[in-house]
Amino acid sequence: MQTTEPAGPARRLALLGGESSGKTTLAQALAEQLHTAWVPEYGRELWERLRQTLSVEELLHVGRHQIELEDAAAAGRGGWIVCDTTPLTTLQYCLHDHGTAPEELQAMARRRYDLTVVCAPDFAFVQDGCRRDDSFRQAQHAWTLAQLQAQGVPCLLAQGSVAQRVQQVLAALR
Repeated sequence: MQTTEPAGPARRLALLGGESSGKTTLAQALAEQLHTAWVPEYGRELWERLRQTLSVEELLHVGRHQIELEDAAAAGRGGWIVCDTTPLTTLQYCLHDHGTAPEELQAMARRRYDLTVVCAPDFAFVQDGCRRDDSFRQAQHAWTLAQLQAQGVPCLLAQGSVAQRVQQVLAALR
C-alpha cells in the first residue's frame, strides 16, 4: 500500500499501551506497510539481558538510549519511522517500581511525536516470561491514556486485529 510521505525529516509514529497489547506486532506490520524503520523497545531488551527490576539509573539510561535509537533511525530519512515505545512508558515503570522518577526522565516523557497510537488491551493477555499480568496491563493502559490527556497529546486508540489496527493507523496518516 502506498502512503503519502511527508517531505523533510522523518516523522515519528509512537506506539504506547500496556504489556501484551500488540505494540511490537503492530510496529513491525506498520514498518513493513510504510517501507520504513521501526525502533524496538530498548527497555525490554535490557530487562531480558538482566532479568531483574531496572534501577532508577538504568531506567534513566533506557529513556536516553531510546531517544538515541529514534534519532539514529530518523537520521537522513524522510517519511515515517515507527517507535515501539517512548520514554513515557519508561517513566511509568520508574514510578511504579520506585515511587519516584528523576526530572530528566519526566522531561523525556513529555517528548512529542507526530502521531501517538495507544494499543487497546482488547485481546487475551499473553505471558511470555517478561510480562507481569493482565491487571498490570489494564493499569498501564489507563495510566497512559490519563498521562496523554494531562499533557494535551491527542492519540489514536488502535483496536481489533492486527490488520484492523494497521488500517486504522494508515488512515490516520493520510
